[in-house]
Amino acid sequence: MTETVQNDVEVEKLNCRAIFGINGKVNFGLHLHPDGRHMIFPLGMKIGIDDTKTSTQEFIAGHTNNLSCLDLSRSGKYMASGQINHMGFPAYVILWDFAERRELARHDLHKVRAQSVCFTAHDKYIISIGGRDDGSVIVFDIETRTPICRSVASRGINGNPEVVKALNNNPSFFVTAGDRHLRLWSIQREMKKVNVQDVFMGKQQRRMCCVGIYRGDEYAYMGTYSGDLMKVSLNCCDAVNVTHVGQTSGLVGAYGVHNPRKPFGKDCNRYVHGVRVLRIVDDGLLLVGAGDGVVELVEERKDINEIAFKNYPNPTCPMLKMLKRTKVNGAVSSLVEINPLEYYIATDLNEIYLLNIKTFSLKLLKTSHKKAVYAIVFPRNLSNVFATAGYETIRVWSTKRLQELLRIMVYNFNCAALAFSFDGTSIVSAWNDGVIRSFTPITGRLIYAIPNAHNKGCSALAISSTGRVLVTGGIEGQVRVWKIEPFRQSLLGVLKDHSAPITTLDFNKFDTEVISASSDGSCVIWDIKRLTRKTVVAANTQFMTAKYFPTGVQFLTCGTDGCISYWMVYNGSLIRELQASKKSSVNHIAINATGDYFASVGSDQMVKLWDYNRGNVVAEGHEHASAVISVAYSPSRKFFVTGCTDGAIIIWDVPEKYWGQENPPPIEEPIVEEKPKPKTETPSQPQVKSSRSNTSKGENIEGLVASTPKNNICCVECPPITATTKKGANENCNIVPDVKKC
Repeated sequence: MTETVQNDVEVEKLNCRAIFGINGKVNFGLHLHPDGRHMIFPLGMKIGIDDTKTSTQEFIAGHTNNLSCLDLSRSGKYMASGQINHMGFPAYVILWDFAERRELARHDLHKVRAQSVCFTAHDKYIISIGGRDDGSVIVFDIETRTPICRSVASRGINGNPEVVKALNNNPSFFVTAGDRHLRLWSIQREMKKVNVQDVFMGKQQRRMCCVGIYRGDEYAYMGTYSGDLMKVSLNCCDAVNVTHVGQTSGLVGAYGVHNPRKPFGKDCNRYVHGVRVLRIVDDGLLLVGAGDGVVELVEERKDINEIAFKNYPNPTCPMLKMLKRTKVNGAVSSLVEINPLEYYIATDLNEIYLLNIKTFSLKLLKTSHKKAVYAIVFPRNLSNVFATAGYETIRVWSTKRLQELLRIMVYNFNCAALAFSFDGTSIVSAWNDGVIRSFTPITGRLIYAIPNAHNKGCSALAISSTGRVLVTGGIEGQVRVWKIEPFRQSLLGVLKDHSAPITTLDFNKFDTEVISASSDGSCVIWDIKRLTRKTVVAANTQFMTAKYFPTGVQFLTCGTDGCISYWMVYNGSLIRELQASKKSSVNHIAINATGDYFASVGSDQMVKLWDYNRGNVVAEGHEHASAVISVAYSPSRKFFVTGCTDGAIIIWDVPEKYWGQENPPPIEEPIVEEKPKPKTETPSQPQVKSSRSNTSKGENIEGLVASTPKNNICCVECPPITATTKKGANENCNIVPDVKKC
């Protein structure tokens, strides 16, 4: 019978020690407050505010789906955000008060998606444009906090707008740009309407994705997906006619970067994957971010006039001169000015860099997984570092420095599970290409690899305390047991009982049993010594996790039915069942070292801390912005770490009264002072190297923090694994894994 959770104690709020995460895929989503202290960015369904001085973070919630656009007013008083929604549902645009961190107003006039949003000058209006399913422009009055007009964004012969940008000085004008779309708008507040004029482009047709406007509003630059920049003369001053009477805004030219090494007619270079972000540093001086990660500082050429390119064979003329160049990881999505010499750069791989345009040097400030965090593990009896598994990467983080220390990359594959060896000399990982890979914990070099460990890919992994036995689970439902030796990894047996992918594997305290959880609704306890099945438990759910109690007499399970179940090991009987969530699944659980408390995470974005014996929730956390799928308790029991599907990682501090007590408590032995013994000369004997002498000089996870400089990350690419790679893997690494006997 399922128990309903009824708390007789007040549920406390869990505090975040650190949050690693940003949604860099939102174009122009990163902003810096005018106070120079607060960094604002989107993360899932929430807006994150990071205090760069105190390294504290907070989140504002209010949207019902992921954010698609975000903007900050010029004064820093307001924020505006738009979201994407399911087909047929409206998308909200919300006005926020930055100081009070609260919602002021919202409207749902857009359908499915709010494509872009911006504030006009003097914080007077909010301009928002809809996506391809909406196609409208909405002007929202901040003073009255109501929409004042709505208009169709584009003509039938043009494409949809993708970005909106307001002029710097006049609050009544703004520009929309998109696919074969470039229009100049003026707002008539008294008439509650907008006037529009198409910018004359001649024969030039482009898909524009970013806009940069001169400080005096005379000219504007448009970045295109074809890799060139379009310079436009605005000429706007009349609220009724938009431009001067008898005049129009028009194209000045399409510019590319000059390559002096090539002849005339072929000396124009375009940016690969388009110009994604454009920032005007000064009149004629531009900072450009491209889709391949290139960041360049360019200026208009002064040694030649545009008339010289009248007969140029290419529609894009080389009118830009490159001054400095660098490259970041991923496509550039945001460029934010800190001061005239420093800029923040955000990429679609969820990384933030600091750029100094004087020296053009880069410094990586923030990073996170670009996709879901599938697994989180701590080394044995070490809380200073932890490792996470995600798409293409294994990352090792420091809990004291709050930064990434090591990154191991295997391109195009997911790391489904990983574990530290008990002696801390290796990181063993399971990948969806069916290969088991083991790496060194400091340099990230490959120790050994087991190709074709599972036919359809690996999904779970567990390693014994001796390091001699490795158990893996596959997507096909098989559990395989491996014997790990210094220069050989051999298969001991294949255990077949499940008919669906294995979700988790866990050893008991004595390394005699392994429990496997599967999405077919069953958990099986296996005898590792005899390679036989001992106990099977089944339920009407898809089991996501099964974990042994520290003493090994009970185990916990969680699944898609939202229940957490207590089971007895010796006969597989159900002891207790708790309803942790009524609407969504419980994806993972982690028990602390004493067994007094455990943490659970689910698709409802909730993080809960439970009392194991009472079955009550004692603390909760709400900071995640998407489904939480992984959790790990630190060996010190003072904090735990969670990861979600958007790549964010959060470190949660556990209140001191919920740390738990050791059972039995440690006995304080009396300190006895030893008398110094007289030194006696003994004949020197040749030293005999032990079987662990090779590893003692090798790498251990305990030395990772000391060997990594501050604000530095070691990135290692794993070589491709083939059937012939297995033989020489240890020879290339020159590290023999420490294998201890029972």
